[in-house]
Amino acid sequence: MERLLIKNIRYLYCMDEEDTFLENADIYIEGNVIKNRDEAGCDLLNGVKVIDGTGKLALPGFINTHHHFYQNITRNIPIMQKGNLLGWLLYSYGAWENMEEEDVKAAARLATAELLMTGCTTSMDFMYFFPHGKHDLMDAEFEAVKELGLRFHGFRGCMPVMEGNLPAEMKERLGIDAGSLVESYDDILDSCDRTFQKYHDDSRFSMSRVGVGPTTVVFENPEFMKELKKMADNRGGLCHTHLHPRPDEIKKCGELYNCRPHQWLEEIGWIDKNVSFAHISRHNAEELDIVARNGASVTQSPSCHMRLGYPIAPALEARDRGIPVSIGVDGGASNDSGDMLGELRTMLYVHRIDGGHPGYGPERWINAKEVFEMATVNGAKCLNRDDIGMLKEGMAADLVLFSMIQPGYAGALTDPRGALLYCGNNHLADTTIVNGNVLIENGIFLAGDLNQIVEDANRSTARILKLVKDKTGIDYRMERRHHGDRQKQNRDSAVS
Repeated sequence: MERLLIKNIRYLYCMDEEDTFLENADIYIEGNVIKNRDEAGCDLLNGVKVIDGTGKLALPGFINTHHHFYQNITRNIPIMQKGNLLGWLLYSYGAWENMEEEDVKAAARLATAELLMTGCTTSMDFMYFFPHGKHDLMDAEFEAVKELGLRFHGFRGCMPVMEGNLPAEMKERLGIDAGSLVESYDDILDSCDRTFQKYHDDSRFSMSRVGVGPTTVVFENPEFMKELKKMADNRGGLCHTHLHPRPDEIKKCGELYNCRPHQWLEEIGWIDKNVSFAHISRHNAEELDIVARNGASVTQSPSCHMRLGYPIAPALEARDRGIPVSIGVDGGASNDSGDMLGELRTMLYVHRIDGGHPGYGPERWINAKEVFEMATVNGAKCLNRDDIGMLKEGMAADLVLFSMIQPGYAGALTDPRGALLYCGNNHLADTTIVNGNVLIENGIFLAGDLNQIVEDANRSTARILKLVKDKTGIDYRMERRHHGDRQKQNRDSAVS
């Protein structure tokens, strides 16, 4: 059994029920479990690996509760930089339809590396896009994450229907048949069941768990929604979906069932403690009440909200109702980054914008402690786990250390934990430990070949963008034209 001693930690925030804070502390780990934490009380033992915590701040590893790993190879694409959700998705789908297994693996390894480097030790991923009948693409994600050692909740998402008028737009602008990008209900259920059988482990300290859910609520087929929920419940898994809700979702639900989306989901038994909702950017008070009384949780991705022009989400209102609010970086294409610590800082500030929370003054703003709770304790609640999110005896050995000996933190150490969010310009972890395994030490990435990870991702991006241009005549490196159709884009590309 591997043994590890982290010695002389300058500041230790345990994030436990008592919010224990220790100075000049030690943490002793056996295998994958924290055995002891003390104020410089652990003796040096033979055969124990020692990590020097001098000048460093330790926290539980962050828990990322909403991501789309596969999108990491389509970051910072000019044609996708302007547009709200549906306009952005139009060109995004045009790129993602060209994904192969090697691309998904490259994207997953890149996403995993970036999360580990910025303090994240557990992540969910919500993969819902399986073009051209490639129903098993998610296998590549599980393999990539396992290679690098991240604790992983892989949500086998799905897209049986496509949002709004996207099918017509894709045909007109890109010449793509949207029918090749959606999945049949039977294929989805079969693939979800197979993913559970192959990857789900609900034992304590498990490194791999499975969840399911549609990318948007499938109002057209309530039986399918019930089947997904039943499968997750029977397998000990979770359900997840995006739920803004958008005006078109509200309209469709009203036309079909004469109610709003949350009311309908409650009526069909889809909301409980095993369900989480991403974004909640347009939730009203009644909808938050529904989430609260059914014990569900919500996850926030503030960078994505700003990137795509969403309204400020009612995260404070959710918090005040006792709803667990957690944090997710969201996809690489809707954030352009997988910086977990950076996402925490954005979470701290975005909810202070005037007008974002009517009736909320500065006394009700979230503070650094609450943000870290969202990224640790609440993240664990969102994923229905009681073995991560805190640093105390008997918990998983998932922790991160940040060096505080940096100019950006000078003069800010009256509140070291707050300094991580309010101050500094370096979001890179000094040390990241997952399940007792040291994956980053003294800023050195030990989990894999970082240069190869970067090269593979760049190669996948270049291949996909070339295929898009070959198929559509559109150069994705150019900024989107507001009124151009496919023919005009083709002519412009030919001239250039």
